[in-house]
Amino acid sequence: MPRILEPEVMDSLEEAKAYDELDRLWGDVLFQGFAESALRMGVTEGRVLDVGCGPGRISVRLAKLNPRFQIEGIDLSMSMLALAERNAAEEGVSANTHFSIGDAKRIPFPDDTFDLVVCHNFLHQLADPLVAVKEIKRVAKKDGAILIRDVRRLASPILEPLLPLYCRGYDPVLRRLTYDSYRAGLTYRDFVRLVDDAGLHGASVRRYTLTHIGIERLAVPAMEFIGPIPVQGVPPMRRLLKSFYLSSPLPKKRAPGLPGSPSVSGSQF
Repeated sequence: MPRILEPEVMDSLEEAKAYDELDRLWGDVLFQGFAESALRMGVTEGRVLDVGCGPGRISVRLAKLNPRFQIEGIDLSMSMLALAERNAAEEGVSANTHFSIGDAKRIPFPDDTFDLVVCHNFLHQLADPLVAVKEIKRVAKKDGAILIRDVRRLASPILEPLLPLYCRGYDPVLRRLTYDSYRAGLTYRDFVRLVDDAGLHGASVRRYTLTHIGIERLAVPAMEFIGPIPVQGVPPMRRLLKSFYLSSPLPKKRAPGLPGSPSVSGSQF
């Protein structure tokens, strides 16, 4: 099945709120799994860029996991950015997060700026994702880390029966947006071509169950993050599901933990 493109910018307040609702439904699995995976890319402090940040849930989770990060989130949707600022304020991380208008096809930062660049569930919105991947590579430091993850487009006979299962409990707007996202998604081969065509040396392509696929490039040198991973109040089944969306742990080469925090290695599911 060929890609069925959706609009690049979700600028209506209704769409922004619907996407933000995904955090309540699956944030402790998908978003937390992605944020903890970002900690496994080998960067323990520095500047982080969240490309296509939407309502800021990834940025907020990263800021809470590691206060040593200074996080910039960019998006073309004013509605999304307003939600991102509100979410950061409510979670108490406004001091180390900043959100602004920015086009992933022309990222408004100089070359070699960021220690870590992340991009979650955004590439499928672009007619030519390669342009954004090249921009991500440009603004990441030469030895910096990159983590890109997106919905995975399966063959139509598999995808179409699965979509109603994916969207159980979704309201009509979020259901429509989710259907559109998966139909606009990329395949494993598409991601392999993106890595090759962008010249992302040292990067690997990985599947995360049937639903997601991504690109991972570790920092050089890659240092293991040692810090608290909040798990309180998350049911065991949700923690198990999150484990399928985690990147592989780094080899045991540790960096100092956060001052005054208990040492917790990697994810606790």
